Amino acid sequence: MDKLRGISTTILEIVDNISIVAMIGIGSCAVIYFLFFQWLGYQEAMEFRRHLPALFSVIAFMYGVYRTVPVLEDFWGLTRTRINITHPICVYIGIGLWVLFLNSLIIAFGYDPENIVPFHMILENFFGRYGNDTPHYISIAQRWYENSLCEHRLNIVFFPLYSIFIRVIYFVSPSYMFAAWAVSNFFAVASGVMFYKLVLLLANEKEARLAVKFLYILPSAFFFIVPLTESLFLFLSIGVIYYVLKGKHVHVFAFGLLATLTRSAGALLFIPVACELLRGFNRKDIAKFACLLAFPLGMGIYLLINFMVYGNATQFMVYQYENWDQSLYFFWHTINYLMAHMFEYGRDWAVGLAGPGVIAFGLTLGIIVYGANKIRVSLTMFALGYFIFAFGPTWLLSGPRYAAVLFPLALVGAKIASKKKGYNLVLTIAYLVLFALYFHEFVVDNFVF
Repeated sequence: MDKLRGISTTILEIVDNISIVAMIGIGSCAVIYFLFFQWLGYQEAMEFRRHLPALFSVIAFMYGVYRTVPVLEDFWGLTRTRINITHPICVYIGIGLWVLFLNSLIIAFGYDPENIVPFHMILENFFGRYGNDTPHYISIAQRWYENSLCEHRLNIVFFPLYSIFIRVIYFVSPSYMFAAWAVSNFFAVASGVMFYKLVLLLANEKEARLAVKFLYILPSAFFFIVPLTESLFLFLSIGVIYYVLKGKHVHVFAFGLLATLTRSAGALLFIPVACELLRGFNRKDIAKFACLLAFPLGMGIYLLINFMVYGNATQFMVYQYENWDQSLYFFWHTINYLMAHMFEYGRDWAVGLAGPGVIAFGLTLGIIVYGANKIRVSLTMFALGYFIFAFGPTWLLSGPRYAAVLFPLALVGAKIASKKKGYNLVLTIAYLVLFALYFHEFVVDNFVF
């Protein structure tokens, strides 16, 4: 009974009143949404840009319904619908709806009306045809790492935790691809919830909502729902910072270890954690520094896997260089060759890889520099270290994807947007336009990795 009362109280805190007009409006928008994506499923993915006017018209129509509801309520003398959109539950619902919207686009372009297949096959149809790293993670989930002459030997380049999650979820899933998709989407939502809680420790409620919005509309944020490590790494990274600020060092150790087993960049979380622990240093608190051991331990486990499989603890570096021509170098070299080779390999290269890479480089560095004195210094130090690491490879293929998980960028965006309403509008429109353009390149499989 107490739980039911708690749920009732929460609902009343969110929805003070909802009229029949509002319910009809919500219902009509839901119908329009369903019919649009059913129609979209019959269109060709390669013609995605031609469908943008249709998408914008649907969004405009639904916004028109939203604006009409209160006017009609007043006209008929009804009590206006009052929903407390600042309530955390509404923020979480908004996160879920955005993730649902992105998945609707994926499903629409993976759906073949002439060949009706189960949902997990739709995911296979869409993600199976793109040149990303998903097959490697699924291969690790299926057979772990192996020293062989076939393509599977390259799996050692990819860290193990994401594949372990895939393997676990696979036992209750129809396919490995479905399991990977489920893991990514779960953490895509969980990351937003965790980020909202983190920003509430650093700023006010308005900035927390804005930060969550900018986290999900960063131009490459759609990678959060793709079967890759982005959403899992994002969740664990945010968790490390959240728990170090809360003073829960056991949690910091656990999240830090898992983050380091997800991606090599997880080791960089050592920087903000050490920065926070050194603040107000007291010898009596020396024990809390033990949580820093999570980061070398995570890397040690990964190096041990390399050694056990190949007899070489740094074999992953060998394959990265031999197959992707990647080794860590200077970030200024990256922007130099991206600009120099912008149009060398044709339009698709320029629009899908080099152009977005240059934009991601400039936007990331610009936001970090601008926000250096506007956000917590430990986050700035993490952002600077991450930038050097993520944009330093000698042959950068996934710069925009790497930038998506650098959550301090969203916090800086919230700081800018909270100053004036106009700033919020301009920044939101700019991000959404870049998001739509880059998502289009992803849908048509145009050098987006």
